Amino acid sequence: MESWLIWIIIGAIFIVAEIFSVSFFAGPIGLACLVAALINYAGATATWQLLGFSVTSVGLLLAVRPIWKRMMEDMSNKEVSGIDAYVGRQGKITETVDPQAETGRIKIGGEDWRAVSDKSIIIEEGSLATVIRIEGSKAVVSVSENP
Repeated sequence: MESWLIWIIIGAIFIVAEIFSVSFFAGPIGLACLVAALINYAGATATWQLLGFSVTSVGLLLAVRPIWKRMMEDMSNKEVSGIDAYVGRQGKITETVDPQAETGRIKIGGEDWRAVSDKSIIIEEGSLATVIRIEGSKAVVSVSENP
């Protein structure tokens, strides 16, 4: 078997491993194997193949890994969306929150939500309240410190 073909097979194994691991570690090594295969195919000695492999793999790892890490950090710092975006926000009570009468509404931003008190207390209309959590279509609220 030709030795350049062995480099290609090893490179393909690393590239397939990268597809399943998404670590940006196996991919650069697989590409370095392909570079070594090209060097071998050109008729270079084993020393030049290993040198080409080493320089390419280290160069790609040093270039790609920091970019990948930055991308992963940016993805973990995504903004909160959906109903989680309401948690911690302050709104104005538009209908008195009364656990006995099962009434209560709060306006958060431009949206109107059914509101229930987190401590089963009455919160008067016009008061400010903070959303503690969302339960289905209800906002569980707590009295805010009015400025």
